[in-house]
Amino acid sequence: MVRSIHVLPHTHWDREWYDPFPTFRGRLVQMLDELLPRLVGDPSFGHFQLDGQMAVVDDYLAVRPEQRESLKNLSAAGRLSMGPWYVLPDEFLVSGETLIRNLQLGIARAEEFGGAMQVGYLPDMFGHIAAMPQILKLFGFDHAVVWRGVPLSLDQPAFFWESPDGSRVRAEYLSAGYGNGSDMPADASQLRERIEMFLEVQGGLVGDPCLWMAGMDHEAPPAHLSRVVAEFQAQETLRASTHPEAQGYELQIGSLTEYLESVPSTNLQTHRGELRSGARANLLMGVASNRVDVKIAAARAERTLERLAEPLCTLWSAEPIRDQPLLDLAWLEVIRNAAHDSICACSHDEVVDAVLHRYAEATETAQGVARSAIEHASTQIQQAGILLLNPSARERTELIEVDLTASALAEGFEALGQSWVQVLSERPAQEELHLTTAADGPMVVARELIFEHPETVQVLLIDTEDSAKAAGDARRVLEVHMFSNAENVQSHLEALSPLEALSQLGQRCEQDPSLLIRTVLHHAEASSRALIISGRVPGFGWRIWEPHPPSSLVQSTGPYGLTNGLISVEVNSEDGTFSVNGHAGYGHIIDDVDVGDTYNWCPTEPELAVGKPQATRAQVIEQGPLRGRLRIDSEYLLPSCAPTEPAPEPESLLQAVTTVIELRADEGILRVTTSLNNQVRDHRMRVHFPLQERASNSRAECAFGLVQRPLAAEGGPNEWGVPTFPSRRFVQAGDLTVTHEGLCEYELVDLDGDPQDPLTTAGALALTLLRCTGWLSRGPMASRPLPAGPENQLLGAQMQKPLTLNYAIALNHPDPYELADRVWSPLQIGTSAGQGSLANEGSKLDISGMEVDAVLTDSTGRLVVRCHEPWGQAARMRVLGRSGQIVDLLGNTLGPFAEELEVRPHQILTLSLDPI
Repeated sequence: MVRSIHVLPHTHWDREWYDPFPTFRGRLVQMLDELLPRLVGDPSFGHFQLDGQMAVVDDYLAVRPEQRESLKNLSAAGRLSMGPWYVLPDEFLVSGETLIRNLQLGIARAEEFGGAMQVGYLPDMFGHIAAMPQILKLFGFDHAVVWRGVPLSLDQPAFFWESPDGSRVRAEYLSAGYGNGSDMPADASQLRERIEMFLEVQGGLVGDPCLWMAGMDHEAPPAHLSRVVAEFQAQETLRASTHPEAQGYELQIGSLTEYLESVPSTNLQTHRGELRSGARANLLMGVASNRVDVKIAAARAERTLERLAEPLCTLWSAEPIRDQPLLDLAWLEVIRNAAHDSICACSHDEVVDAVLHRYAEATETAQGVARSAIEHASTQIQQAGILLLNPSARERTELIEVDLTASALAEGFEALGQSWVQVLSERPAQEELHLTTAADGPMVVARELIFEHPETVQVLLIDTEDSAKAAGDARRVLEVHMFSNAENVQSHLEALSPLEALSQLGQRCEQDPSLLIRTVLHHAEASSRALIISGRVPGFGWRIWEPHPPSSLVQSTGPYGLTNGLISVEVNSEDGTFSVNGHAGYGHIIDDVDVGDTYNWCPTEPELAVGKPQATRAQVIEQGPLRGRLRIDSEYLLPSCAPTEPAPEPESLLQAVTTVIELRADEGILRVTTSLNNQVRDHRMRVHFPLQERASNSRAECAFGLVQRPLAAEGGPNEWGVPTFPSRRFVQAGDLTVTHEGLCEYELVDLDGDPQDPLTTAGALALTLLRCTGWLSRGPMASRPLPAGPENQLLGAQMQKPLTLNYAIALNHPDPYELADRVWSPLQIGTSAGQGSLANEGSKLDISGMEVDAVLTDSTGRLVVRCHEPWGQAARMRVLGRSGQIVDLLGNTLGPFAEELEVRPHQILTLSLDPI
């Protein structure tokens, strides 16, 4: 009997991890400089796989551009496989749209070299999302390759993996990881022994043929690989001739695609949904909660791109395709950060600094594109006034903050009384900015005219005296009056241009060094910064604002309470928690010592936890009528760090934590901001919320859908099954919905139950605010006996810096997607000049029936809409008045679209719409 062994030479390449990117790129160049001549010169070295990601090709060619043709020729000859990913991503901590753009970029780059590997290669992701099979099918893939996350219930070499919509791929299971054939022995007999040992240990988890992954992290297969394979085959041929009845093996070097073409696809088990088991391979469940600054930055960057810049640019820019290069640059930074060691922040401090920088650049770039679109929108409306733009598909009415002129306030008061507005601050018609000396005056005025108030068109210079001085010590003052509207300048005075004014000012200051310079900014009239109700703004639409009264005003209910008739909140001034609608215990902060690392949380034995502050002070800091806010200042006596033996117990210190609860008119939502300057090391801080309806499961947003999870998680001998789970923007349990900005980790708990008893239902939800550790990896520790990476100490992962953490809660909220958009993607505000042709209200794109994930412009200038059905129900999707094509994720036409379409439960749909 002969068993086939398919040898796949490959590498697994982390762009950045325990060393920063430049270091790893140097190793990449060295490796490929040695490898490529071997491939060219040794035909028996039949194939090499470049880890399924195109970033390694770009990184190499940035240093060796002359090797482009060599790579292209090897790829065309089938000797080198590339893509389909741009980087191998984490699947849970990035958005579904980031996953799609990642694959689209990787495939597009691979096409320049002859095409991408047609396999959904997922060798080292920390678990897998439920929607991945559907995503892969929409890219035309029939196969996936996975390692981590596969549960014990799957006990075959492969299985059918289904998304909730029914899309199915064949998943090859790398039961021993992607390096079972690494460190290839130089002796054929030793290689045979190793193969036989592997087959014996893995048993039924390895099929025939057997996939022998000849590669590992940051290395190429050894130079003797092709020789050893040839010697092995010669020995097997000889053995077969002398012992035909004995077990024999046939080794051949080939590609992953060739291997998958030869494997059986019948009688396989089926698994539907996500893969998050730690039974056979570490899932590394704590990466969702380390380095909360990275997760917050990721949430902001993706949100700014997907839910602000792209839809606004597509719908409002004069030429959206001209702004696309800027959006592409922003997406490239976000995609690079999607690599699992980057977004998961289980990396060196220098790497995390680079990740944060890339997210900041992506966010700034996207915000610039959005600002440009808003400015162009402001030129397209007939009526002048405050312009409200809705970047989401739902009609919106919400609280907005604007500048209102005194006349607008007076008109509103006359029509609606006092309750339609909440004035935050007032600005007079003449606003004194600075009083400075002649030595600094020219520089100060230049800064104000050029950078702070470039709208200034005319300037008056007026001589006066400093009235604040005693009569005998009066100093001459030159007043610089700045006007943005020439009509406001007094006609009898000589007005200057800003450049003329700066020239004269410089001369005057040089002539009289004792001169004082006072700058005064003139406005058309006095104004106020105020909160107002927007009125209804159509989905993906606009509206010129008019005064609207709220339906439910915010008012205080005592020294520590607020209500708006929809929801009520009151702070317990003794422990810093708050009650909602009379139910106590919300906002309960519990801090426990963590002796884990960036990969896994690990408690002390016995657990050290603090759940009650030493002191608390509460106060109402804003009373309405449109917005009220409560402030809670608490101090917790916490261990300064984890205990270390044989050292004595660590000293304790007071950690201040400030929580501000915000309640708005017409909203049944509590918005919460927790801020602290973290002084403590080695700890996890979580905030807890009671469930008025006990829960046996949770439901969390994941890429392109909702995932329902039980109270337990499957672990194994090398990793605890800790039921802390990730969510994208929100999680629900019982009657509670929590939406958050980058606070990805949650757990259902029971604070009053016996911790030794398994949960059957949970009475509370814990949201991790931050988790701080000083180790990239460590071991042994109780929750994971073996290290998950280099045992490097870190400073940045201790998060000892100011932190602002945002979330919101609602009870019995019917639509968590609406809640998340309302809280994190507010209406955008511009100023219409009244020079356009559009009516005062309307919609650019009327979509209903599905959740919209993306509105963008493709490379041909067509409007593309991507959406999904999250509720598990058949639905009718409609785009009013529009037609086009249904396309896959590569833009290939699947069928026609004419205004509406029946969609299946959990379907991801992409439309390419005809122009109108």
